[in-house]
Amino acid sequence: MNTMPTARRGRTYYKQGANDNRGLGGVCSILFIVVLLVAAPVILIGSERSRHTRYITLSDALNSDTVELNHGIASKALHNLRPGTLVHGTSTHIDTISSDGEMKVAIPGALTLRRNTEYCQWQELQSQNCQTCTRTVRANDGSSKEESYQCNCVKQYDYIKAWRNYRINSLLFDQPGAHYNPQRDPMPSRMFVGEDAKLTFHEGAMDSTEDDINDQHQKTKSGGGSVSARLDPNMLSSGVRNQPYRHIEFTPNGSAPPPSFFSRLFSFFGPTRRTRFEPLQLLKDTPDSPAAIQDNFVYVGQGGYFFSAHESSTSSKLFNYFAQYLEGSLFDWQIGDLMPSCTAGDIRFSYQVQDPTVVSVLGQLGYNQNSNALQITPRTMNGIGNDEKAATIGLVHSGSHSAQAMLMAEDSDSKNKALIIRGLLFLWSIPASRLVGVALGRELGDSSFAVQAEGVMGIFFTLLGAVWLVIWGETFGAMETTMLFFMGGTFGYFAYKSSVRKGAGRWWHAVWCRIGKWANAPPEWREEDSYIPSPSKEVGGGSKVS
Repeated sequence: MNTMPTARRGRTYYKQGANDNRGLGGVCSILFIVVLLVAAPVILIGSERSRHTRYITLSDALNSDTVELNHGIASKALHNLRPGTLVHGTSTHIDTISSDGEMKVAIPGALTLRRNTEYCQWQELQSQNCQTCTRTVRANDGSSKEESYQCNCVKQYDYIKAWRNYRINSLLFDQPGAHYNPQRDPMPSRMFVGEDAKLTFHEGAMDSTEDDINDQHQKTKSGGGSVSARLDPNMLSSGVRNQPYRHIEFTPNGSAPPPSFFSRLFSFFGPTRRTRFEPLQLLKDTPDSPAAIQDNFVYVGQGGYFFSAHESSTSSKLFNYFAQYLEGSLFDWQIGDLMPSCTAGDIRFSYQVQDPTVVSVLGQLGYNQNSNALQITPRTMNGIGNDEKAATIGLVHSGSHSAQAMLMAEDSDSKNKALIIRGLLFLWSIPASRLVGVALGRELGDSSFAVQAEGVMGIFFTLLGAVWLVIWGETFGAMETTMLFFMGGTFGYFAYKSSVRKGAGRWWHAVWCRIGKWANAPPEWREEDSYIPSPSKEVGGGSKVS
């Protein structure tokens, strides 16, 4: 399995004159910008709905009675609890195994097992160097203005072949024949969870230290002071919070190889890699696995990788040669072709695990239908939204944490996700404010930075306040919502009064012309109604209002 990347030089194009997007390219550019402008508010609404659902769910769990499994409660008493009762506990004894049936690989002690697939693929890189020219554009009323545009452009294509964690469709490449990417994907990336994980909750385990774990394991053997329960696989659908993934390598007897020179050199700064080494004996069944039989996957090491070489059929090779002949690349031999690298279409994958020694869980108490044993399953609230995941309480955190601490941590995660979307909305408000400006006869792009900032904040606060009002209503955060509307209206008013006036005309036509300009459409596609600002209205005494 070769890991060295390969680079090839593609074709160079020179385009004399304006670099406008005409024809289908211009239409696609305009549609792409419209989709981006519409998608941001839709994503915001979905994010805020999910945040609202998660907040309601976590608040309900925080106010619910929770049974502590580490307080020495008897198993008979647990069987008498009503279904749906929240239970919480910290376990230092985890009996589990996660496996990938397609490769017949099973890792003991792993709550989650993640298969990371990589593909050998060509990637096309475009670089463009243009001059800046000026031209005169005219409006429908005969007025005109000067605008800058890109002209006399040189476009260069380059190609790099390397291992990537995603596939690339080469159909739209400039030279798809010479840089063809097979799209086979027999072993996609996937996460597996322990299907029959058993947790033991010892009395007082939340207050114990690492030195007490062995003593608690001895108590488990005698059966005193502990409660055992199965962990529903759905509890692990999001993995184990705060537990980093460890890379897996298979070596003889599972022993770690001696550290390299660079590992010893940089060991002063701490461990550079957290790797779990497993014995090669665990792979004794892999030659008979479906992945090995159907797609020839074998373990090659080199960092814990399983590898499958791509084999093209004769008809596929002939068709590819014909495509290279048509595009003129059949005899385009370069130095990069001599480098030992992977073949486009090759696939490799490795495994990572989450194998904590201490976990805290919070879910509802249920029973295994086959054995009637205790089982901890997620609890889902109904009727508070369409996001089932956000309405579910099924938490597994690494380490010892109280139920309240786990709920607060989940709330923090939910809030941070919402903040990221709000930050993206703020960036979206930059072009959105300029579109609203041209619709109202104002040109924010030619105004001062302070006026542009006022316009951006006006759009951002107003839209966010409107979404909060619709989703949260008047019962939650009424003061914050009112404040957002006030700030949005104030900033928007100041931006409107202080911005530069633009030509008069139909508002929807002005918006279309601005989108066309962003899409680099030709001037005849986006003729403005006028470049002459509309006259100011006079108020008694001769004063003017702009």
